[in-house]
Amino acid sequence: MGIVIVGSGPAGIHAALQCRESWPHKSVTLVEGENYAGYCRPLLPLYMAGQVKEEKLFLFKPGEDHRLQVKTGAKVQSLDRDRQTLRLENGEEIEYERLILAPGGRPIIPRLEGADGLRGVFPVRNLPDARSVRGWIAKEQKIVVLGGGLVGVKTAAYLRSGGFQVAVVEKENRLLPQALGEEPASYVENHFRSMGIDLFLGGSLEAAEGEGGKIARVKTGGQWIPCDTLLLAIGSAPNVSFLNGSGLLEEEKLRVSQALQTRDPRIFAAGDAVTIFTPGGRRFTPWTWPQAVSQGKLAAVNLYRAQPVPLKTLTRVNSMNLQGLSLTMLGAFEEGSEEVSYALPGEGIFRQIFLREGRIAGGALVGDITGAGPMHHFMIGGKDPAPEISRLIRPSFGFLPRGLSERGLERRRARVISGEGK
Repeated sequence: MGIVIVGSGPAGIHAALQCRESWPHKSVTLVEGENYAGYCRPLLPLYMAGQVKEEKLFLFKPGEDHRLQVKTGAKVQSLDRDRQTLRLENGEEIEYERLILAPGGRPIIPRLEGADGLRGVFPVRNLPDARSVRGWIAKEQKIVVLGGGLVGVKTAAYLRSGGFQVAVVEKENRLLPQALGEEPASYVENHFRSMGIDLFLGGSLEAAEGEGGKIARVKTGGQWIPCDTLLLAIGSAPNVSFLNGSGLLEEEKLRVSQALQTRDPRIFAAGDAVTIFTPGGRRFTPWTWPQAVSQGKLAAVNLYRAQPVPLKTLTRVNSMNLQGLSLTMLGAFEEGSEEVSYALPGEGIFRQIFLREGRIAGGALVGDITGAGPMHHFMIGGKDPAPEISRLIRPSFGFLPRGLSERGLERRRARVISGEGK
């Protein structure tokens, strides 16, 4: 028996690589239900748009390390904790000494009147999906993306830059509703409109119609939109059904401590499938690539520790470039937070920090993300950021934007510091 890891997403892959570093004398088996392991999901929109080759998606090549065995096409059916055994759908059993669960999520597929059986409807989740989309949109180039979250906006931006006609439908009244407030989201929306992306906010899809067995149009807000490709990007749900009866689920959630340990001390878990329960009773779900990577590494480090080390911080910091618009999301508004913001609409720059109990609790940087690293440091370090706020909030982290005078900057600073001009 050795270390077994379920799932080869960011948490699983980095857990496997960290296990080989931290526990070099242990064998490691990576179990993946798909036929491919170790590819970078954030690059899938680029791949679909034809802007990156498939071989560039993969983070490592199976077989490079003889003590790291990769089993693909191996879907886990159940877990027997008493026997320390995983049972696969093909009947095979795999024993483990220590186990890391990183099964990720499964795409949420909404019911849409009229869409059943129509070709041209795809979830946006994995490499097989992306392959299908890439082949289909070579001829079917009127694309509607359902969902304006992280996956949806990246998919829309890259497909539009590839010359496709793109519309985004989001049920909330703004893009990136889980990560951004209305004001920073408006900068993203303006950028999308300038790219020629149509936005339909505040409503979902009501129906679909097809022609010749293919999707032809979709309806939102009573309006029919031409559509020969519909991409479903409304999110995912934890892929934990194989853990039913294992005793590890609570309210259908895979519960872990802040050290990523489950109720079973031999089993750790990381990534999109987990819900972290803090000592103070807070529940935290990661849902970002950076969090999944750091959690996978920490779960691996903790496997054989007598006293597992907890995560230093629970943040959802994430950065992306939406084809010309840089964006860093530091976290959503927390009740009781004070907001400090700095806006330069003409430059397409908006910077926002939320302060709570002497720390940076969240915020957003749009158009100029300089200083994101120091801001994150204040978030995780516990140091009072107040003395640095006037410097942190400024564009280019203390340097003047082009065409803005020092006097003009000071006026803006005064309004920010006094709480005016938000």
